[in-house]
Amino acid sequence: MKRYKIALLFASSLLFVQCSLLDKFKSKDEDDAPATNTEEEEGSYTSHWYYSYEVLEQIDFETMGLGSVDEFKPYTVASLGDTLFVANIAAAPNVIVFDKAKSRPLSVISDWEVNGQTKGFGSIIYAIVATNERLYVAERESRIHVFGLPDLNYITCIGNGKWGGPVFEAQALAVKDGMIYARDKDGGVSIYKDADATPENYEKVQRYKKTATYTQNNGFNPHYMEFDTDGNIMLTDFEGMAIRVLDPSLVTEDMKNGTSIDIEDKKLLTNTFKPRTFAVSGDRLYVTANNGAINIYDYEQKEWVKTLKSAKGMTFGNPERVYADNDILWVSDINKKVLAKMGVFKNEIREYSKVSPNIIKVDRVMTYGDEPETFYVDITTHEIVDPFAE
Repeated sequence: MKRYKIALLFASSLLFVQCSLLDKFKSKDEDDAPATNTEEEEGSYTSHWYYSYEVLEQIDFETMGLGSVDEFKPYTVASLGDTLFVANIAAAPNVIVFDKAKSRPLSVISDWEVNGQTKGFGSIIYAIVATNERLYVAERESRIHVFGLPDLNYITCIGNGKWGGPVFEAQALAVKDGMIYARDKDGGVSIYKDADATPENYEKVQRYKKTATYTQNNGFNPHYMEFDTDGNIMLTDFEGMAIRVLDPSLVTEDMKNGTSIDIEDKKLLTNTFKPRTFAVSGDRLYVTANNGAINIYDYEQKEWVKTLKSAKGMTFGNPERVYADNDILWVSDINKKVLAKMGVFKNEIREYSKVSPNIIKVDRVMTYGDEPETFYVDITTHEIVDPFAE
């Protein structure tokens, strides 16, 4: 296996800012009569803005240097600096180490040596978490593999491949403060001490604690969990049609197995779709689900504001997973066998007319003599809308 080093560089921006072609502000009152903007005459103005979405790159089998389309099926991903770890669940599962800056693969994690024997991933890879020192990879057959960073030396395996063992088909992972949290197939969360994950404890690491089971069997739908800014854990609940929020501070030596650590009043209901994975970027939550779309929740508005089935440059086939990487969303489309690099942009509007209290009409003058492009924006959700749709 090729060894490499990972640059630990992190971008600070959480959202692209994209300048629009509009350079003037013009409004109409609710009677649709021309309005005079004295502030504009003095060199100041008030503007609105809207979100747009663009697929900047489609990473496919050719990008990954593979021989055919059947050799690449992107699934879960994780990022660390300029490096992206991509689970490829085609034929023989592996993790492709990808250079984001140069858009090329660096290496492939497919096998390793343990006690003189060659080992590898034996099933679909559900979750990847990268920290400054370790890479954690969970696979369906009840194993969590631990690699050292930056050299990717194999450290150990948590779990023994049996559902009755210390790992019950870990479907999602989160790591923080010396603890490894794994969402089990039964909806409970198993917790392991990172300090126990040593070469000597290969397949012998025991579960430290386990929370209450939570929901019925969800089949093999993907899940996702990560820490929020308050230090709690957000976790998808597919059958419960919700994003759960867990309080890790409740995990103590005295905690009894089977105790719930859910914060019920912080649970976010999806109501109309079953969530699979999510990404938090800026003030918004982007959720993949059983409706074949990316569903967008706005924290400021406290509502679901858009069902995104396409972006500029791509119509999604089945966006199974989404992952936030600073100002980029990585979308794994398993039908099209493409990992889409999608940018989220905020666009300023300075010239418009009102058609209702919340809807404005925008005539965007295009370059090269094109006819004006007209669209409508809901100024409460900041989304392009069709005001004439039933």
